Amino acid sequence: MNILTRRTLSRVAIIDLNSGNLLSLQTAIEAAGCELTTVQKPDRKMLNEFDVLVMPGQGRFAYVMQQINDSGWHDFLLEWVRNGKRLVGICVGMQVLFEGSDEDPEVAGLGLFKGRCHKLQHPKTPMVGWAKLSGLKPSMLAVGSPGESEQHTNKTDTSSEAGFLAQPKRRETRFDAYAYFVNSYAITECPFVTAKINYCNSFCAAVQRGNLYGFQFHPEKSGQFGRELIKHVCQ
Repeated sequence: MNILTRRTLSRVAIIDLNSGNLLSLQTAIEAAGCELTTVQKPDRKMLNEFDVLVMPGQGRFAYVMQQINDSGWHDFLLEWVRNGKRLVGICVGMQVLFEGSDEDPEVAGLGLFKGRCHKLQHPKTPMVGWAKLSGLKPSMLAVGSPGESEQHTNKTDTSSEAGFLAQPKRRETRFDAYAYFVNSYAITECPFVTAKINYCNSFCAAVQRGNLYGFQFHPEKSGQFGRELIKHVCQ
């Protein structure tokens, strides 16, 4: 019975680009009931060994792309996506899925989505803290469990001065979608957006095209909603 159960676990690999602490993300993926491995370099065997690749990134756009290129991930990630495998980019890991960024204009991204990241006119830079998502598409509305929002626990400032959105589309008996952000750059427009946020500028908080996902926020640090989201995309 245990052997059969293990075989049904989603096999997830976190790409370690040496650009941030992975412990919170590792803990969240394991808590979602997935079989987890952390990898530094690609191997063609991974096309059969894993179901999901998760690519977190922190720091400058150019640094994360340099890590991708120097470690041999660039072509492998393009092949992974061509094979219809699931790829999840988080924070700068989402930004590099696009064509480039104003942060480092000379550096090309992976180009899996069209568009570039732009510097945002935040009241405070970088934007650090909790904010409520809006414009959620069906794939995001499906996330969550019956219960009470964690808004009060997180002490989210929802004042207009802070730039946080007013009420997003309400979901009955579901968690309100609050997420934790740390960013100065973001994608402002994308036809594949699944959630947005307004912090002086409106920008894409999440995107999805088929099995390709991007989250500008940190789901592993976004409370119950984030844990449910990780479970949703990794299983």
